[in-house]
Amino acid sequence: MDEFVEGHWRIIIDTTLESFEKHGFEAFFFRTRQEAVKFIMDKASDCSTVGIGGTHTARALGIVPMLEEAGKVVYDHWKLNIGTEEELECRRNQMRSDLFITSANALTMTGEIVNREGVGNRINAMTFGPKKVVVVAGRNKVVPDLDSAIARIEEKAAPIRAMSLNRKTPCVKAGYCMDCDAPDRICRITSIIHRKPSFTQISVVILDEELGY
Repeated sequence: MDEFVEGHWRIIIDTTLESFEKHGFEAFFFRTRQEAVKFIMDKASDCSTVGIGGTHTARALGIVPMLEEAGKVVYDHWKLNIGTEEELECRRNQMRSDLFITSANALTMTGEIVNREGVGNRINAMTFGPKKVVVVAGRNKVVPDLDSAIARIEEKAAPIRAMSLNRKTPCVKAGYCMDCDAPDRICRITSIIHRKPSFTQISVVILDEELGY
């Protein structure tokens, strides 16, 4: 990578980490996936149950089979048929797990975690319930501020996610959010975590690569 591009990224990442730490979060930057995986497995070492949010990022790290091989009970609703009672109970169990692993739609340089989703289990589990939460994201999800976070969701994260779910929403065709009333709409709840929740430990992990939506 060009040294000036690298230097620019270092400024962005260092500012972001500092902001999250000021807001009470643990914040880490890892160069490799292996470092991130080791961190997550260390966090899970004293946990019996682990919830996995609806995130491509965590699954791209290969963390789910590693946790299962380590003897953890893993609540992963992606393995179940959507909307069934079994799947919904899995989502509820995520909110009661010892450790919850997820990603975010955007992380701001000013130290906020921003998400928009349709069900709410991820947002709920991130803020209260699990003893520990790890939010892992590629550096491509880091944006300057809250306005940029919403723009990222509407211009990139939401349309791509809707496409991946084969939803029949206007954004799939247009490539950006249309603030639709489609039955398949996935943008139903917006969450901004401004500071570490009072009774939940959140670790923000940024990887030195583009990863996830």
